[in-house]
Amino acid sequence: MHDKTCTNKQNRRQNMKKLFLLAIAAILCTIASTFAATKTLWLIGDATMAHYTDSTLAYGWGTAFEQYVNNRIGIVNMAGTGISATIFDENSMIKKIEDLPKKSYILIQLGTNDLREDIPAQYSSSETFALRLNKIISTAHKNKINIVLCTPLAQPYYKDGLLINRLGIYPDIIRRVATYNHVLLLDLETASRNWLNGMTEEQAAAYYITLDRRQLVNGEYQLNREGAEVVAKMAKDAILNSESKLKKEIIK
Repeated sequence: MHDKTCTNKQNRRQNMKKLFLLAIAAILCTIASTFAATKTLWLIGDATMAHYTDSTLAYGWGTAFEQYVNNRIGIVNMAGTGISATIFDENSMIKKIEDLPKKSYILIQLGTNDLREDIPAQYSSSETFALRLNKIISTAHKNKINIVLCTPLAQPYYKDGLLINRLGIYPDIIRRVATYNHVLLLDLETASRNWLNGMTEEQAAAYYITLDRRQLVNGEYQLNREGAEVVAKMAKDAILNSESKLKKEIIK
């Protein structure tokens, strides 16, 4: 039984590795081929933000967010399974930011996969995570690209009826980095945590494609369309409620 469990874990890790390597390849291809729009909004983040074209019921909030974006701005969704600051840094993806058209916008949501110590290819320590975020922002600013940071979504994991924090200090690191660099922050962790705290685990299940306990323990969950619509509105409202000039440029 133990051997079977170990084999299942190994298979799951191998499948995860394949998925985020495919995501990297797709992102690099997208970056290389998309330069037509004068101004483009680039969405970079984890699977909760991604665009899905297959037959699954998963729906990324980045896709739902498109309805709120100014029609004069092109949108490229580069989010994907397993994307982390580590993936960006170690696969030369930060270098690709230098090739983006000036005055583009990057909306970036990292942190969920960076805390996965069980997947070394994704993991960043808290110190390294902060350094990598600062590197992304510095590269963007150097190339006159507008950047917006998002904290990751609170995870729908409850214990004894209470929502459990599964993100550690990573959202706080993002908040501090945003303040230090004077960039717009969309605090989706706080917004989604407050939202999930207002319902039971059974009620929360209506907004996700699975709330299987074994998957949640491993941090594996995904929004359905209803959940994606809720989070997209959180992002839109956060931009509109900010004092940033970007709200007039990005939102309809």
